[in-house]
Amino acid sequence: MTQKQTQEKPILGKWKNFYNHHIPQEKTILDQRRQHLTAWYVVLLILGILADLLEVSGSFDIFYKYTNSVMLALTLLYTGRYIAMKTSITRTMALLSGNTQLFIATDTVYCALSPSVPHPQMVILVNMLILAGNIMFSIATFQRAITLFNVAIAVATFYSCMIFSDNYEFQQYFTMVVLLFTFTGILGLHIAHNTRQLQSDYESIKEEEEELMRVLQLNKEQLKLYIELSKREYKEDETRLILAKFSEKTQKYVVDNVTKYIQGEKYNDDRIKEQFPELSPSEREIVHLILRGHKLGAICTMLNKSESNINTQRTNIRRKLGLHPTDNLNKALESRMSTPTK
Repeated sequence: MTQKQTQEKPILGKWKNFYNHHIPQEKTILDQRRQHLTAWYVVLLILGILADLLEVSGSFDIFYKYTNSVMLALTLLYTGRYIAMKTSITRTMALLSGNTQLFIATDTVYCALSPSVPHPQMVILVNMLILAGNIMFSIATFQRAITLFNVAIAVATFYSCMIFSDNYEFQQYFTMVVLLFTFTGILGLHIAHNTRQLQSDYESIKEEEEELMRVLQLNKEQLKLYIELSKREYKEDETRLILAKFSEKTQKYVVDNVTKYIQGEKYNDDRIKEQFPELSPSEREIVHLILRGHKLGAICTMLNKSESNINTQRTNIRRKLGLHPTDNLNKALESRMSTPTK
């Protein structure tokens, strides 16, 4: 590693530490992206303002010194309030973007009105580019209302410059400029709408995932193990190792539910009808539930019948199958089910 790289690494690390410790941490992915883009926006905006104030680049009229100084102060104020967690990232972006659009528009119209500004046409064109760039920032951060506001300000600015400067070229291209900004506004609305929809869908999916995790009492790593179990057949030792990574309660739920499912598949209605033709449909329904391991209380609840009714039908089943009172009904039913049909 070169000496230059070793010097850069601590600088980047210090900047990262400062950013993580002093800048509010946004919760959603969308707001995190907005925050990162706004950070770049503020840095570049401040550099641009300082370049004009220090007469490094731009038009050095005294009016611009005043407007740029106020714009710089407001930019620092809005940024400071966000860092102090007085305003949200959405409101901060709207204030910064709207503030910039109004000040740049004011500078542009002033240029069209004042004959003392050198190279007025170039100043107007560059400022219109800045207005367009500011609109792109509001689109990129998915701000619906402020995008429309910025587009309206840009169109009004160009129209004012066309009227006040009486410039033929501006008049000739006015329609094209309006169409361009109109399309930009429609694009911003479309992107903002789609983003809100995607954010809503993402939050719904996240809530469902969290609810599923809560019900199953699993974390994401354990959920991946479930998926692995479903991909291929494992040996007994491999299955035991995978299940060992779940809690005892979860293991019990998995085994019990799968066992019930297997029993349900094994003792389906058609097969019960073949093996017990002498029973009535309601009696076969009770047989089905007994074979699946349900007790008396559960059977009553599932069939919405009283205990006396179920007991009466169980007695009828025993009588029709020729069982003695001491015979185990469950074992007798399983024995009959394992007998091949003729």
